[in-house]
Amino acid sequence: MRPPVFRPPGWRERKPWQLQDGRKDRRKRGRAGMRDRAQVLAEEPFCRLCLAAGLHVRATVVDHIIPLAWGGSDERWNKQALCTACHDAKSAAERKNGPPADIARRLAKLKADWLASTS
Repeated sequence: MRPPVFRPPGWRERKPWQLQDGRKDRRKRGRAGMRDRAQVLAEEPFCRLCLAAGLHVRATVVDHIIPLAWGGSDERWNKQALCTACHDAKSAAERKNGPPADIARRLAKLKADWLASTS
């Protein structure tokens, strides 16, 4: 016999992969996320920020250029390959500074630039 388990008021049974009510999560998970990550790292084997500085450092992390929490997309045009050091520095700066005021304009420009470069 199992011991009793505490359940807070309003708790209900749900499957582990189901989102909580009213919570939107735009991140791809599972095989789709793994496939996208592998694609980005195959297309960009070197860290994008290090390449801009003239260094050739192997990329190990796939980063959202505009974070999902700020309204960014989980599409390919919003992803970049970074090394761990650049990713940690970028994430720390984002946490410190918060979202910029012109986030909607930046998202639109980022998407338009990506689509223009792929067509």
